[in-house]
Amino acid sequence: MENNPQEPQSEAVTEGSGALIPSDKHGKPLGQPKAALVAHEGGVMAIMPRSIEEAARYADGLIKGGLVPDSFKGNPTQVMMGVLKSMEIGVPPQTGLAGLYVVNNRFSVFGDLATALVQRTGMIAKQTVQWIGPAFDEGLPHGDWPDDFGCEVRYWRKGQDQPYIGRYTVRDAKKARLWNSNRQPWQLYPKRMLFNRARAFALRDGFADGLHGLSIAEEVMDALPADAPAHEATPISSLIEDQSEGANNAE
Repeated sequence: MENNPQEPQSEAVTEGSGALIPSDKHGKPLGQPKAALVAHEGGVMAIMPRSIEEAARYADGLIKGGLVPDSFKGNPTQVMMGVLKSMEIGVPPQTGLAGLYVVNNRFSVFGDLATALVQRTGMIAKQTVQWIGPAFDEGLPHGDWPDDFGCEVRYWRKGQDQPYIGRYTVRDAKKARLWNSNRQPWQLYPKRMLFNRARAFALRDGFADGLHGLSIAEEVMDALPADAPAHEATPISSLIEDQSEGANNAE
């Protein structure tokens, strides 16, 4: 009596669906499709929208889930465009939304994401951070801090001998009307803010390509008036409906 071994099975992908469907050696489906997981470097990639409609639905889900940063709340259109901008600069949408900020109708990038974008280029050869100016008691009121105290950040780019230098002092902050202002970060974390501004100068001067031409949010926000008007919000549903109508008309 002859043995009838089971025919070997393979996995085929239905064209255009992205779903994996088990099939026999002749390509005949053997069951229901199973979800396709796209792996990258040993993990699962973030969900990436493939159209304006998908980006709008993605943004709508983030808003309803309460996962949108304060800078985007109240403006679903900005959330959707933030998702698209994140993909444009090559980061997952939720990572991008956490590090992007809209100022003067333009996207800018927060310091940590700015640093990550630059580090990702692999072009940083060396970095140094140095506090400059006279020694003093940092417990003194801010008004008594010496004007010459500040931070100096240097970045060396691979293939270049000279560093890109960012320097920001108390005097610079006073000139920009930041030091004695009512802006909370400058009152609570003055040294960190001096460092952020110094780092921003060096990053922008030396790695504009890694930043994709984006401004540093901390710089731009400091220049905004306290009573800057809010943007008018557009319901995300209208964007989805407009996209759907356009697709129907095309058919």
